[in-house]
Amino acid sequence: MTLEEARKLLGLDLKATRKEIRAAYRRAARRWHPDRAPARREEEYREKMQQVNAAYQRIIQFIEEYRFELVDRSSPEDVQQWWQDRFFSGVWTPPPPPDPEEDQE
Repeated sequence: MTLEEARKLLGLDLKATRKEIRAAYRRAARRWHPDRAPARREEEYREKMQQVNAAYQRIIQFIEEYRFELVDRSSPEDVQQWWQDRFFSGVWTPPPPPDPEEDQE
């Protein structure tokens, strides 16, 4: 199953938090659980539930194995902006600005 197929099966947008992924999985599991199947449709629901489980596992695997690009950029990246974009929640302060004397070597 591709990541796109998994995302569509769970009804997720291109960007999602872990919380949104878990909620989408639970909604799909409630919808397709074999115990909720109408009479004579248990097998269909069982197959759909297996697809939902596979989609959730595929997305979780992607999240766990995601790698960041570790390359130098041609222009220096603003460390404070990078930190704020990824981690700022208002609880902690961003890292201190770089020391200009450090770059003069």
